Amino acid sequence: MSCGVEAGSIATAMVRARSAAEIPVEMSSFKSQQHRWAKGSIQTCKKLLPTILASSLPLPVKVEAVFHLTANFAYPLMIVLSLLMFPAMVIRYDMGWYEMMLIDVPLFMGATLSVCSFYLMSQREVFGESWRSRIKYLPAVLSVGIGLSVNNARAVLEALFGHESEFTRTPKYRVEKASDEWRQKRYRGSVSWVPFVEILLGVYFTYMAAYAAENAIFGTLPFIFIFQFGFLYTGLLSLSQNLGKLGVVREQEA
Repeated sequence: MSCGVEAGSIATAMVRARSAAEIPVEMSSFKSQQHRWAKGSIQTCKKLLPTILASSLPLPVKVEAVFHLTANFAYPLMIVLSLLMFPAMVIRYDMGWYEMMLIDVPLFMGATLSVCSFYLMSQREVFGESWRSRIKYLPAVLSVGIGLSVNNARAVLEALFGHESEFTRTPKYRVEKASDEWRQKRYRGSVSWVPFVEILLGVYFTYMAAYAAENAIFGTLPFIFIFQFGFLYTGLLSLSQNLGKLGVVREQEA
């Protein structure tokens, strides 16, 4: 347990120090980074979790290890949830308030409150007294996290089935302020089939939103829009930035 406490203290210290790091400025590079991290996490899970569970460590340590090492399994489950939302909405069209409060609300609270509290507490640690001004970004954070589910679910499945892939370096541009120009640099993340699946899911949720509005199921619209925006944002931004990359490269080679 002391190792867990020490690790938590180190993590807190790193957050408070605001260690300088560069987040990729383009979506494909960001996905490449997240894919590598998600895949590595599941590979670590496969390697270490059986040993941890068979050890003499205290039960709380084993439980924490399970939650920590299996966290990325949420991404394939998110894809399943996304596909099931529309048929569930149609089947339960006439559901009353009692059933919704008994089933849907507890499930929704359990699925979202932990994530929201995690992000809010991180903002409080980093920004101190001004952290409340960051609350307005929370829906966008949740939406982008959902939009990454296709990319990261692919990473999880690759790790589970032992699919080997080369190490893909995350492009870095040394961007220190918004005015820095990075678009003219030729190094970029690769394009895959993932953006097309994301766009299809975005279109799926667009149709779902239209169905909900037409049938006056207005309570579901905010949640549908979060999924819709996330998938369309990640998919369209990946394609547009990589199409722009091709144009820049051609200009430089001309």
